[in-house]
Parts: sequence; structure tokens; C-alpha cells
Amino acid sequence: MTQVTVGVRPTKRCVADLGLSLPDLGHPLDEMDDSIVVTAQSIPALRNAGGAQRILSLNDRVWFKVKTRDRRAIVTRLQDDDLQDGLPGEVGAWWIGAAGHRQADSPQRDFYEAIRRECAKGKTVSTAHLLPAEWDWKRLSAEQAVAWRREMKRLVIRLIAMSLTSGKLAVAEFQNHRIKALVRVDDAHEAYLAIIAEGIPDPKIFALLLDCVPGVTKDDWQPEPSELAALEPAPGEIVWSTLFPSEVAGTILELDAGHRARS
Repeated sequence: MTQVTVGVRPTKRCVADLGLSLPDLGHPLDEMDDSIVVTAQSIPALRNAGGAQRILSLNDRVWFKVKTRDRRAIVTRLQDDDLQDGLPGEVGAWWIGAAGHRQADSPQRDFYEAIRRECAKGKTVSTAHLLPAEWDWKRLSAEQAVAWRREMKRLVIRLIAMSLTSGKLAVAEFQNHRIKALVRVDDAHEAYLAIIAEGIPDPKIFALLLDCVPGVTKDDWQPEPSELAALEPAPGEIVWSTLFPSEVAGTILELDAGHRARS
């Protein structure tokens, strides 16, 4: 069984505590090159093995300690009611709520004591303000969208390259839909490319698939059946086609070779 890596994300508050600059959306926050963020990634596995150190003074929910040589942080797993709908698996479940520097010379300056005082309201403790806020969820959604687009582009390029080299229809099967690519040369030795989707009712999603083909603009595509490819869509299929110049084909093959070499 393949082990799924659970990402532990810093909140906007934590990023500010650490003095970090935000990376672009193609770089997930849980992959930031910072000792606290890197160390925090081990907390879910430690928790499962019974080795994570709980912060008993924060008793409104379960928080765990994260320690490096000179810094400290706190990590929690959101309760099911706090999780956002539509995210797969444990995505967005684990968060670093706050961080600070280790202060060994004075108990009153200890990071965990400072967090306890920050969260104490008389005899009540509330860490709700340390949980992910609207900004954090929007950032996660944007990262997911960028990652989805990157993976779709790799997939579309792979399918086109497969059809280009085999002369046959290339198909990617999913649970509820299919994506297909077909490169064909007609009797006049003019090549065309068709992108076919089955079970994808949202036209915006299909438009994104077409946009994954480098060197082809949105105005170059036309729906089938047409005079260009004369393809008749099967029931449930959406088919768009375009002329497929040799320079675009060369770019596709180069990109696909690069993707496979890095994978």
C-alpha cells in the first residue's frame, strides 16, 4: 500500500511569525524550506505512533510541540467540522498555528508560556484565532488549482505525444470521465489534433484542457463535426480540433520527454 504524505501547512500568522516571504502559488506552503515547516511535517506520523508531545496548557483542542535548535511552534489537526469541503484526504487537515524563538533564560519568555498567556481568557483557553482563516483557505484553494492545471497539462501533453508517435487514439481513464487525444494526417498530408472529453459537462474545464496545448490559441480550435476533421462525436463526447503544425508537434514531444525524464 502506498503511504500518503500528509502536508502540515503554516498559517498566515505562522508565516509572519517566522519572517518568511510567501512563495508563488506553484510552491505549496507545506514545502517551504524552513526548519520549523520541515520539522512539522513529521508530527502526523509521530502522533499516530504516540510520540508527539502534546501541549497540555492549550486544552480547548489538541496541540503538539514542534522544536528545532532555536525555534518553537505549535501544530494541530483540525476537527472534522473545521475541515473545508471538497478537499481530498487529509489535505488542509494539519496546520502550524504559531511559531517563535526559543527563550531558555526565562520561563516567562518561553514560547509555549507566551502562547498560553495569549490564549487565556480568565480560566478559559481559546486557540480559535490560531486556526486557519479565510486567507489560508483561499491560498490552499489557489495552490490546488495551480497544481491541477499543471497535472492536466502534463496529461494532455502525454496523450498527444502518445497519439503522435503511435498514430492511434490515446485515452486517459478516470472514475467518471475520459480524456482523449488523436493526431491524424489527411490525404493532403495536413495534420490535425483532436481533444475529446467524455463525461465532463463543465465547458470551463474543457476550455482549460484545450488551453494546455502549447502553441495553439483559443481561436485555433473549432468544435466537431467540422470541415477540418469531420469527426462525429459519440454520445456524451465533446470534440474540438485544430490544425497541428510540425513545430507544435516538436514542442509537444520535447515537453513530454522532459516530463518523463523528471518523473
